[in-house]
Amino acid sequence: MSTSTTRRAPLLALIAGLVALVVVAVVLATSGGEEPPATGAAAIVPGDALAYVHVSIDPARPAVKRGLALAERFPDYPLLREQVLSRLGAIASGSANAGTVNFDTDIRPWLGREAALALLNTVGSTAGSLIVLDVASQMGAKRFLARFPPAAQTSYRSAQINEFRGGTAIAFVSHYLAIGQTASVQAAIDVAGGHGASLQSSSAYRRASAGEPDGRVVDAYASVDGVRRVLAPAGGLVGALGALLYQPALDGVSISITPRGADANVTVHSVLDPKLAKLGARRSFSPALPTTMPSAAMLALDLQRLDQVAPRLLSAGAAGGLGGRIGPLLHRLGGALQAEGVDVQRDILSLFDGESLVGIVPASGGSGRPALVVVAPTRNEARTRTALAALEAPLAGLFPPPAGNAPGQAPVFNDRVVAGVTAHQLVLTAGLELDYAVFDNKVVVSTDLQGIAAVRNHARSLTANPSYQQTLGNRPERVSSLLFLDFSQLLSLGEQTGLTRSARYRALRPDLMRIRAIGLSSTSGEADSTAELSVQIP
Repeated sequence: MSTSTTRRAPLLALIAGLVALVVVAVVLATSGGEEPPATGAAAIVPGDALAYVHVSIDPARPAVKRGLALAERFPDYPLLREQVLSRLGAIASGSANAGTVNFDTDIRPWLGREAALALLNTVGSTAGSLIVLDVASQMGAKRFLARFPPAAQTSYRSAQINEFRGGTAIAFVSHYLAIGQTASVQAAIDVAGGHGASLQSSSAYRRASAGEPDGRVVDAYASVDGVRRVLAPAGGLVGALGALLYQPALDGVSISITPRGADANVTVHSVLDPKLAKLGARRSFSPALPTTMPSAAMLALDLQRLDQVAPRLLSAGAAGGLGGRIGPLLHRLGGALQAEGVDVQRDILSLFDGESLVGIVPASGGSGRPALVVVAPTRNEARTRTALAALEAPLAGLFPPPAGNAPGQAPVFNDRVVAGVTAHQLVLTAGLELDYAVFDNKVVVSTDLQGIAAVRNHARSLTANPSYQQTLGNRPERVSSLLFLDFSQLLSLGEQTGLTRSARYRALRPDLMRIRAIGLSSTSGEADSTAELSVQIP
């Protein structure tokens, strides 16, 4: 499949289908006893599928009911519900005109316990997609489909395929309804008849989906090719996710969503090639630096080996439209330092080869710009000061003074006393500065002196923040990374910097404002890693 395939309709269909199926999962909820979701749909999906989204639509599961209650907290849910039901009616009937379809009376009576969407690894310029609906009553489903005569009927391996205008094909495969292009439906028939490997039998899929929570309502899977060829090139948030997930040792990754009362938990489980995983094994640690952040911090990312992880973070940020210029700037800085005879790895990057925390703290008094802060422990304060001092001249050289009468200013060096410690300030241009201080066996680098002051003096630490405690209070003692987002503060910051100019954001804003905070902790094994994400929705 060509790379261009991943940039057009198939990806949009996958994303739209994911949203639709998530909402369908909560729309169909009633009540009943707790049990794991039915998962048989993967048995008729080809084993080399690039991506797979599975949703529990079992009306007997309380997890689905919790999902419905959570969805109803969002203002746009009623409208989205109607749109999804209308779309599901069109999909199930194979007809673009589903105005005569009533979901509750026409579809729900024969629909079973699960629904799935797969993006197939097909050859050609257009990737195949396959929708799988569990059928509880084949007779009822056939009566429904009889209302929509197909344009043609064909037979494949003794199965009848109904083909509709517009390219949609439908066939009964075991107790499922397979919907997609004709080739996709034929592939499902092949797999069900034992003429091809199924996703359910795929080693990468089985490993990635092992241990998923019983209370999940949505689970998704992407193969390494799916992450590399579908997600990573997509751009936006999907591209950022792909950049974060992809690594050379990756075999596959699963994502599951579990509603829990007022919150939702997301579990991301990545499985790795055991041989390659040893080359890039991540170390676990007990987080000590969140206590250095003030309780009002908007963001805190605590991890090991920032020097190695930073390129992936910058790549994800650039894919998501954030900080795209930082990577090239750091590359230029590295070249300037090497030209000055500085050993970048030994003298600079080694400062961040242990635990490091990247944070955003609000401006003092609520006015001005928030500060980006990087904190790392240091065992030798004098050596650290010397290494950072060596950065000043090359960094200033990247921002030469304006020529002639052009507006701007030359870089300015200052030493300032902040919260009782000496901070070194480099004002590069108007509104852009880089400050650092070394104290209490820590090095603190910030874009504002107030960031250093916030780390040095704060009445309460981030770990005392109620949202931090709710989203990360049950995290494992040892982790490979830790992330906290005060989502409401970050949204306000985004609006101050022009986010409201986006029509898409304005449409989503009422729903996004329902999210209070997000916490994520990740752990690593010998050949896998698991990230647990908790979303606080008051």
